Amino acid sequence: MLRIMLALVISSLIGLPLCGQVPMDPGKTWKEADSIDDRWNETDLGPFLASVLRTPAGVYPKGLSIHLDKGSAAVGYNLQNGSLQVAWSGDFLSFSDRRYGITSAPSIAGTVLFQCSTPAWGKAPVRYLGTYQHGTRVVLSYQVADATILESPTAQQTDDGTVISRTLQVGPHKTPLHWRLLDKVSKLSSSDGLLIATQGGIQIPLSISGAGMSSAAMADAIEVELPASSSQQVVKVSYYPGSSGDKLAGLRAATPAAEDLALLTKPGPALWPQEIATSSQLGTEEGPFQVDTIGVPFENPFGALMFLAGHDFFSDGTLAACTMHGDVWLVTGLDDKLDNVRWRRFATGLHQSMGLRIIKDRLYVLGKDQITILHDRDGNGEADYYENFNSAGQTSIGGHDFAACLETDPDGNFYYIRAHEGVVRVSADGTSSRSIATGFRNPVGLGVGPNGVITATPQEGTWTPASCIIEIQEGGYYGFGGPQKTEARPLGYDPPLCWMPRLQDNSSGGQIWVTSDKWGPLKGQMLHLSYGQCALLVVMREVIDERSQGGTFKLPYLFKSGVMRGRFSPTDGQLYLTGLRGWQTLAADDGCLERLRYTGQESNIPQQLNVTPTGVRIRFTDRLDKASASDPDNYAVDWWNYRYSKEYGSKDYKVSDSRQPGREEVYVEDVRLLPDGHTVELILEEIRPVMQMEISFAIKSATGQSIKNSIFNTIHKVPESNSRGR
Repeated sequence: MLRIMLALVISSLIGLPLCGQVPMDPGKTWKEADSIDDRWNETDLGPFLASVLRTPAGVYPKGLSIHLDKGSAAVGYNLQNGSLQVAWSGDFLSFSDRRYGITSAPSIAGTVLFQCSTPAWGKAPVRYLGTYQHGTRVVLSYQVADATILESPTAQQTDDGTVISRTLQVGPHKTPLHWRLLDKVSKLSSSDGLLIATQGGIQIPLSISGAGMSSAAMADAIEVELPASSSQQVVKVSYYPGSSGDKLAGLRAATPAAEDLALLTKPGPALWPQEIATSSQLGTEEGPFQVDTIGVPFENPFGALMFLAGHDFFSDGTLAACTMHGDVWLVTGLDDKLDNVRWRRFATGLHQSMGLRIIKDRLYVLGKDQITILHDRDGNGEADYYENFNSAGQTSIGGHDFAACLETDPDGNFYYIRAHEGVVRVSADGTSSRSIATGFRNPVGLGVGPNGVITATPQEGTWTPASCIIEIQEGGYYGFGGPQKTEARPLGYDPPLCWMPRLQDNSSGGQIWVTSDKWGPLKGQMLHLSYGQCALLVVMREVIDERSQGGTFKLPYLFKSGVMRGRFSPTDGQLYLTGLRGWQTLAADDGCLERLRYTGQESNIPQQLNVTPTGVRIRFTDRLDKASASDPDNYAVDWWNYRYSKEYGSKDYKVSDSRQPGREEVYVEDVRLLPDGHTVELILEEIRPVMQMEISFAIKSATGQSIKNSIFNTIHKVPESNSRGR
């Protein structure tokens, strides 16, 4: 009974906010209404937004909407085939208020003027290269067959109506190209140098100009033929939807000639020159760590939402952070005092950016559609070229299917994760990608260690009985979608490194490995982030007969939002965390940027867990008090299993009878403090493979400090002798 009471007391202590921050009430049940929020509709989005694009003619997974002529009109492109699919007048885009707008594609907010639902370049291969930004002007760059093409749309709104124009510069090419401008045309005619089409009951006159090209009116479409050429060709097309008579003549007269797009590919004026100063608060916690809360500019001139979803550092210590709603911000002043922290908007318009990595001072950001390299070619503090590094991933048109994390391995390969593709490896040069493991439910967490170990975390739910950390093996299948039994996979899924009950983590973020010399005894340790619990966990991993297993220990710090990403700074060597508020989380703020700073004081943290033939060994960072550490009454051990099924999550089931819900106590027969003074060995009445074990303890360090907490671990294999795993 004493040991059972000990476990209950310790469990009640885990996760207490020792850093003085106020989360959502842990006892409050999250409701859908908690995330009803339409602030995204008030945001200055910038000149464009990448998203799933829903139009009356179809849904395009890799869409790009461009705001034209100070907001009077807009166009939407399908970047997969280099096509302008829709144009509209009036307002730009509208966002759902459900779940902060991030689980629904935006809607066209204005009046559709014309559409082209078929691929603009027919069957010719198309590769989107990137987007240039020159002030508010946008130039798209893509490859069609053997031609490099620049395209820039514009709009003019006058009393006579609206004109949408497109200028193309087509590089030399050996293959003739056919460029479709409109389709599903019900009527075609020509007059006064114009082609006049009727689409959806709207008359749309078009003017087409360019040397060496010809236009053709087909049965229900209009195309431009660009013959093979050894020199650059310039084409301009202008659409005058709904215009006729004198108004059409006035619009035509006001339409300027084709521009030199090469000039618009050069950097232009800054759009967001303001630096926003924020106040920060240094941590005052006693003990091994202090939590420094860095002010986030939730109030900013652009109405930008600060749901921070990834970050990394440039070599000079400047931090770049991406937001779930498509921004990238630069943060400076991250020094010891944090008294001059400043934020500046660096890029906008990305598609739900949830991962960011800086390699040799090149900034890579992961969106739902692609990995983009952001270039600031004139050094003015803003991105002016959005380069498509890799867009081979299959962008889902579903709302709850994000591409998350962006990590690299020692060979320079990139990794990200999403439900329908699993863990994806992208080559260091961006030219190839492939899925290396599948079976993850709604994942947003991933990690890659300096040793090349790849980890990932799904979300508890159907075919995922509990939160878990998975150590990825190539070709692995981790359960979501139902069993896939083979001789090598008798369970129907490959088991994780360790399971975690809701008390530890109800919704998982990514993993980080401690690479900093400033973190003392924890250097080389794996850490795990809990989005749901706003917490940081130490992961203890061992390998026995080439199978990994381990457990987690929660550090007693509660962060201001659902932390998902962590990076160590190259300048101060401390851990910086970012997170956001969504659903099923204790988060108090939209986002957070916090620094966990190691003070060098005694930490008393379990850092190594090993299974023995008779029980477990736990090594702590600091020496232990022999009397308390050796007393079996200061420990309590329970274990249980989960049920893998299509049900949402799993109850706890007894190890002795898988049909009976519940947990069972494992009697601690003896405890030995080993000669190193750091390691205790628990001799248990029984030891066997089990999905979940809880080891609770209330002991003291050699200096008399209290150590109370629990480890939650998984045992896949019990060694046959005392030879240790690695």
